[in-house]
Amino acid sequence: MSWKDILSSSLHQLLAPSTQTCLTCGKMIRSGGCGVNGFTEICAACYVSIPWITVPRCPVCGRAVGCPDCSRAGQAERYFQINRSVVQYNAAMREWLAQYKFRGRESLGPLFAQMMKLAMRGMLKELSDRSGVSRGFFDGITFVPVSEARMLERGFNQSRTLAYGAANVAKAPVLELLERSRHTEKQSFKNRKQRLLELKGVFKPVPDAAGKLEKVFLAQPYSLSPVRLLLVDDVYTTGSTVDTCALALHDICGKLGRSAEIYSVTWARS
Repeated sequence: MSWKDILSSSLHQLLAPSTQTCLTCGKMIRSGGCGVNGFTEICAACYVSIPWITVPRCPVCGRAVGCPDCSRAGQAERYFQINRSVVQYNAAMREWLAQYKFRGRESLGPLFAQMMKLAMRGMLKELSDRSGVSRGFFDGITFVPVSEARMLERGFNQSRTLAYGAANVAKAPVLELLERSRHTEKQSFKNRKQRLLELKGVFKPVPDAAGKLEKVFLAQPYSLSPVRLLLVDDVYTTGSTVDTCALALHDICGKLGRSAEIYSVTWARS
């Protein structure tokens, strides 16, 4: 090859658009661009296939369709205010999450965290319209803990990653406030009653939870208003996990002499 050919080839490589692999389907896509709505990690086809929840139908759990859980007669008191989710948990989203949680695709973490930002923007606007508070609505953000067995198995807590995505928009500190008292089996194949029994007493405050919250309070003028905490998880199914965690968070705030309002945001709503 002559020096002219080498120069021409090098110039072509320099000017040609660089490519990368779509994280979800493997298709080659142009890198360096702005992507669809800022999502540069996935191709346009994968973005369009995402079942976003833009207008929740249920005002409590944020489900995109009619919700028998929240409309059931004799519904027990909930310990959280509302839940909002990014996407509907269909077969495609189930596969994405399985790739991330169970098959070692940690590279999907930043994509999921970015998706959480969309849900947070919508949730903050909704809460701002209701309360008139446009900034600093949440005092802190926490996440559903995984057991030691799950941590050893996966090497990470997916809900923690999602929490940092939410915190980027909410501008509130991420606080590790909860831990599991024991390992539980996967909840996906259990009904609501089974989940409630299985999760009873599972979530408890970490030993220094009250101290972590107290540091947040010290940075603010003393107030009698409720502590507003945002709880983050990957999937909302029956709400039993969110509700059980919310009860433990109420307990932490109560020990500091403060009432609490617990809100929830999840990546998916089944």
